[in-house]
Amino acid sequence: MRALRNQWYCAALSKELAGVPLARTFLGEPVVMYRTTDGTAVALEDRCCHRRAPLSKGAIEGDNLRCGYHGLLYAPGGNVIWAPGQDKLPQGARVRRYPLCEKHGWTWIWMGDPALADPNTAPAFHWYDAAGWAANGACLPVDANYLLLVDNLMDLSHLAFLHIKTIGASDDTNPELSWERGPDFVRGLRVARNLSPSTRQIAQGDTLKTDSTKIMTFTPPANVVIEINTVEAGKRADDPTNRINRQLVILDSMTPATDSSCYYFWGSCRNFRIDDTKLSEQTFQATVTAFNEDKDMLEAEQRIIDLDPAAPQIDLVGDAGGLQARRIVARLLDEEGGARQAAE
Repeated sequence: MRALRNQWYCAALSKELAGVPLARTFLGEPVVMYRTTDGTAVALEDRCCHRRAPLSKGAIEGDNLRCGYHGLLYAPGGNVIWAPGQDKLPQGARVRRYPLCEKHGWTWIWMGDPALADPNTAPAFHWYDAAGWAANGACLPVDANYLLLVDNLMDLSHLAFLHIKTIGASDDTNPELSWERGPDFVRGLRVARNLSPSTRQIAQGDTLKTDSTKIMTFTPPANVVIEINTVEAGKRADDPTNRINRQLVILDSMTPATDSSCYYFWGSCRNFRIDDTKLSEQTFQATVTAFNEDKDMLEAEQRIIDLDPAAPQIDLVGDAGGLQARRIVARLLDEEGGARQAAE
């Protein structure tokens, strides 16, 4: 599949990794992940070198992974250290190990050249575990191309329609919208004023009309951070009479599985009522419901696209961010392909 390889992709929220195998497919490659006894996260090719059975069907033994088919035992480095009936192991008795990097409760995987995997360049979603913030998140498999998720997150005009029963406001249809683009980022500023409270806001006790400022930032290969600042309509954040002052940050990272499927990793972080466990559960459930609305629509969109990939479409003003993000990915793909050819 055509996707950037020399990039950090989200592989899991760190809380998903434990002493049991976790199977996922990234960029068309089967991967199994687990933790060793000291907590180190390991990612191996999920394909036994013997008969290509998935190692994720096996079991963790100490720091090692036992194939559930014929019992080959793999060390965390990917090399076979035991096989039945073998005093000497065959040449090639190993699978690939993928570099992993954990930051702020997110685990990132490098699917390309391991020599280029610099942990310092992995995304740092610092809001997720920062002091003064409450956060939750999950992984949502979506049967749609990952760039459709990028389009969705960079164009929030769908809030008033697709999410009208959850996080959207019916009058959020004519925001002030501006864009900034750098070599490896796209940032949108979306200001909507005098909005009616959404179903989610009403559930958390906010019933006043509000002004909302959203900053959507895309970085490759497929990360979108949405910073949401909400105040009482007509008020400034520093106005002492302002009765609403909310900051919410939505973290989004999409990892391609195949050309028409991906994993959508998300985190929701807030800086208000951070010790309110009831509110945390409410916001988590509301976010899950809203993102499943996206999932349902994007999977339906993918099915229509697959019927005729060349069918025409138009672009609207809200599409600017998604289109610019796609151009960055296309440029990086060309650069990566050129570098690969030069190396060969």
